[in-house]
Amino acid sequence: MIKHLIPANLKRVVLYLQPISMRWGTAKLRSFCREKLGIEPDFSTAFLFVNKSHDCLLVYSTDSNGDRTLMKKLEKGAFIVPAPEPEGAPFIVMRPSIISRMFRS
Repeated sequence: MIKHLIPANLKRVVLYLQPISMRWGTAKLRSFCREKLGIEPDFSTAFLFVNKSHDCLLVYSTDSNGDRTLMKKLEKGAFIVPAPEPEGAPFIVMRPSIISRMFRS
């Protein structure tokens, strides 16, 4: 189910490990990716964000038509997000093929 939210042309997925507001628009997300994560959004990368209760996933990506966001809200269950390392980066980079492991019901 989750893999259907991720565009097929991607080479990497960046998962931000802390919750964010699901109200952020594309301009705020683009700025956040550049400034906070130090990663320039491009056609080959999608960014994943979760809310505080981990029942909402926000996918931010770019394509030839511009920036786009997709949101998935679970009726039950939660998205599994690894705990950040105390001195580590606030995000992890993964292959799109392992996205489905983030879901449990």
